[in-house]
Amino acid sequence: MKKITIQDVAKELNLSRNTVAKALNNSDTVAYETRYVVIKKAYEMGYSKLSPIVLNEYKIKDRLEKTKTVVVFVRRELSTFWNRIIMGISDELNKNNCRLQLNFISEEDEINHIPPLDIQSEMSGIIILNVFNKSFLELIIRKDVPVVFLDGPSNVHEISALGDVVIFEGFNSTRMITEHLIEQGNQKIGFIGDISCCRTIRDRYDGYMAALASHGIEPEERFVITNHVEYRYYKQEEIIRELEKLDEMPDAFVCSSDDIAKDVMLWLKRRGIKVPQEVAVTGFDDKEEVELLSPPLTTVHIGNQRMGRRMVQQLMWRLENMDLPKETITINTEIVIRESSIKKE
Repeated sequence: MKKITIQDVAKELNLSRNTVAKALNNSDTVAYETRYVVIKKAYEMGYSKLSPIVLNEYKIKDRLEKTKTVVVFVRRELSTFWNRIIMGISDELNKNNCRLQLNFISEEDEINHIPPLDIQSEMSGIIILNVFNKSFLELIIRKDVPVVFLDGPSNVHEISALGDVVIFEGFNSTRMITEHLIEQGNQKIGFIGDISCCRTIRDRYDGYMAALASHGIEPEERFVITNHVEYRYYKQEEIIRELEKLDEMPDAFVCSSDDIAKDVMLWLKRRGIKVPQEVAVTGFDDKEEVELLSPPLTTVHIGNQRMGRRMVQQLMWRLENMDLPKETITINTEIVIRESSIKKE
């Protein structure tokens, strides 16, 4: 990084080098207002020779380092899953002397391109927790404010120029879970998830496909449920509609989320199909309630609060490094094997 000089400050303010030098030394020969402007600009530019006594006298540091406001945009679909991420965000923002402002975006607002009323209020950074369409993002993102996304569209490069993207690892963990199912003797293995909705679901599907390919297993198309649907299979009716089309069940289902896996297990149970003896089921997210399912669900642990904290850490780093290239960061996950996937002899 270039070292800031008195000449740099003078050029920025269109003042003589001599005037700036006197102002930085707090000389009475320079008007008070000019001294304040010069000292403030030098501090903002990173001039390293400013006296702490001068900074304190003009209260420059206090005025510039006031509490920052970070705006979090999230859909109106809060659950324990999202609450934990927001808790992590809140905890880390508090540590960094930042204020959290939540903005809830309805589906209608996104479709009709209606930004929040307070979108023009002062903000230091933006965190976006859901995958919104790009035209709506352009309404709520400002060029001079750093942005961190949680996840992104299937083609994450669509938003990679707009901000940093933080993603839960899904390829390797889903590949490992699928290989675990194969080791349990399962050959007909299905997948459920809307792969068009976001990058993370696509990664999970790709991991599932890679595991099958590495064992020479050709997926049966009827068991691979990946078409785009309105609620991305997070509504039970959408899953039921797909399952009832099948004239037989696969040996196992790899589900792209715990919510989908739970609904699959309930549907199987109502039809007297035993899990995992007849159909094994796995999920993704490791929500608190999945251990209470009968049987407990095999899944992938992601660490929601940790993710919330990590997004804030990235935002704080970005505030200090606005000129560096945008980053896509993958956070490791961990598979958790439970009874829903273990076929006992």
